Amino acid sequence: MGRKLQTIYEYFSNFSEQEIDDMIYSLSIEEKLVIRARYGDDLHNPQTSKSWNKEYSETFYGKLIPKMKRLLSKGIDTQKTTEEPIKGENKEIISESLELEVVDFTQTLLQLIKEGKNNREICENLNINSHQLYEELLKLKNRGLNHSRKYYSDGSIKYKNIATMQDLKNYKSNCQNKTIITDNKENNMKILLISDLHFGNELERLDLINRAYNYCIKNGINIILCGGDLIDGAYTKGTQKISDLYQQIDYFIKNYPYDKSILTFSVAGDHDISAFNTASLDIIEICNNFRHDIVIGGYNNTLINIKNDKIHLYHHIETGTIRQIYAPIILHGHSHKYSTEIKNSALNITLPTLSGINQPMPSALELDINFNKGYIANSVIKHIYFGEQDIILSESIYDLLKERTVNYEPIRNIESFKEPKDQKTLKKTARLSQVEKFEMKYGKNPKV
Repeated sequence: MGRKLQTIYEYFSNFSEQEIDDMIYSLSIEEKLVIRARYGDDLHNPQTSKSWNKEYSETFYGKLIPKMKRLLSKGIDTQKTTEEPIKGENKEIISESLELEVVDFTQTLLQLIKEGKNNREICENLNINSHQLYEELLKLKNRGLNHSRKYYSDGSIKYKNIATMQDLKNYKSNCQNKTIITDNKENNMKILLISDLHFGNELERLDLINRAYNYCIKNGINIILCGGDLIDGAYTKGTQKISDLYQQIDYFIKNYPYDKSILTFSVAGDHDISAFNTASLDIIEICNNFRHDIVIGGYNNTLINIKNDKIHLYHHIETGTIRQIYAPIILHGHSHKYSTEIKNSALNITLPTLSGINQPMPSALELDINFNKGYIANSVIKHIYFGEQDIILSESIYDLLKERTVNYEPIRNIESFKEPKDQKTLKKTARLSQVEKFEMKYGKNPKV
């Protein structure tokens, strides 16, 4: 989203161009057509064709990419493996071999999860992208192997096998509330606030949503909080360019931006729930399956736990009400206009829309929060307009400890995940140059 498509040679950068060309030459006509739909006629200057669709995408990422990796990594004579028909005992042997590879891949994935690797580390180990990881975990889910998730302030995710009844109860009971785990020494956080995206409406602003993501990348923001109405749903103010509800959600899943270091937490709004009420389409469960980086807690209300405090996401729904639970910051979607109010010692922020619906100047907010002993002490709100340049329209500061009584407790929802885990790692890191530190952190060839 807003980034240049990698060439197939960049994607398989561990292999020579000749090896990749030989591998592509060995593929079937149908497989070559899928590659052509993905990259166009010039593999050195890729441009996805208009024929690219969901079916092509599922074939490319689910079947073709793993096959190409397998062929390249084994360095086998690809012409013989694809052009010659498979008969008799040879067919059985090859089928068993492929089946064993799938089992080995699954066991490796389960082992990496058991070792506590995060999503980025798993993708690096398995040489897959995040969307492929989501697909593999969905396959495990369909086999009855569920995994809970822990979300971190650096934008990473860790998975844990649900192995006991208590794990299952915790997983079920915590669906609507989400937790962002911070580092032990992390006492401030930058968050981008967006709302009312209305994917599928002609007045959606995908260009601005991409700009918002680029703003996060440039400014070191790993967390986005959204006030709801991700899709336009079953009714609209204006005109819909996509009216089919399944296609709307599918369009959102495919076109909402992605970055391996950014997580979006959202509440689902009245337009989102209209898809459920009309067609039984649950956008929460669909994102839960296909976009782990988009975390929707619930319809109407979602609570985000950060250290010892909460941020409450609320979106008006006709038959719903706001949850009566204290949070020092309450974010309101639905109104499409920005305003703030201190009410009952809580900062209420009405979020602006990032669409053109009822708003000639769509915008977003940056929320910078500081913690004192695990509690939100103060916040700075920057109102941002993504024009030709990113413009800060206003800036406001709020003291969020002054008007409330806090019984200080040990700090919760923290881990030491940004620090070296042992002195050996610390000494090794200390000897690295700045270039080496950068490459160690981000990789020479970071994969999306």
